[in-house]
Amino acid sequence: QLESIKTRITMVTRSIAVAICATLFVLLLPGTCNCFAPAPGIIISSISSTSTTFTRTIIQENNSMPPRCATTRTTATLLPMSRNNNNEIKGPADRALSCLPYLLPLLDGERYGRYLFYSFPLLGQIDALLLGPFKIIYGSVPFAQFIAFIGLSVLSRNPELSRPVRFNMQQALLLDIALIIPSLLQQIPIPMPAVVANSGSNFVFYVLVASVGYSIVSNVTGKVPNKIPIVSEAAESSTGF
Repeated sequence: QLESIKTRITMVTRSIAVAICATLFVLLLPGTCNCFAPAPGIIISSISSTSTTFTRTIIQENNSMPPRCATTRTTATLLPMSRNNNNEIKGPADRALSCLPYLLPLLDGERYGRYLFYSFPLLGQIDALLLGPFKIIYGSVPFAQFIAFIGLSVLSRNPELSRPVRFNMQQALLLDIALIIPSLLQQIPIPMPAVVANSGSNFVFYVLVASVGYSIVSNVTGKVPNKIPIVSEAAESSTGF
C-alpha cells in the first residue's frame, strides 16, 4: 500500500507539472490583441500674447475634434456586425478543419468511458471503429499528446486561418485542458467508493461527448459552436477577431 501511495503521489506531481507547463506555454504565446491609443490631441506650438487669441484657438480645436461618445457608439455598433459575420463557416475545407481539432480531447478523454464500454460492449466497438486508426497513430508517436497540444496552440494564433477554424482550435484545447481536473482527482491517494468513481467517470465522458458532438454538428452545418458554457466564452476571448 505504501508503494502504491508513493506511485500515485508521483503521478499527481507529474500531471501538475505537465498542466502548468502547457498552460504557461499557451499564455506566453504571442497573440493578436487590440491596442487602443488615446485620442490624438493637437499640440499648440505657440501661444499668443493676448488671452483672446488663445481662447479662440482652443474653441476651434474643440470644434474640429469628433466627440468621443460618437466614436464609442460607432465602435459598439460595428462590433456585433463583425461577430455576426464570423458566426458562419463557409466552405467544406473550413468545416472539416474546424472538426479535426476535437480529436485531441476525444482521444485524451476516452478513458473516462471505460465503465460504459464495459457495461455496453456495443459502445466500445463503435468507439474502436471510429477512433481506432487515430489511437494507433496517437500511441505510436512519442509525445504525441504534447506535440498535438503545442501544434494546435500555434495554429490557433495564425491570422492566415479563418476565425471559425481558430476558434474551434481554441475550444478543443480548452476542453482538453479541462480534462486535467478529473485526472488529478483520480490520482488523489484517498480511497473512494466504486459507485462514486464510476459515476464521476461516466459524467465526465457524457459532458465530453456532448460538447464534442455539439461542436461537430454545428461545424458541419456551417455554424460556429459558441454555446458551450464557460468554455466558449474563454475561446471567444482567446481567439479575438
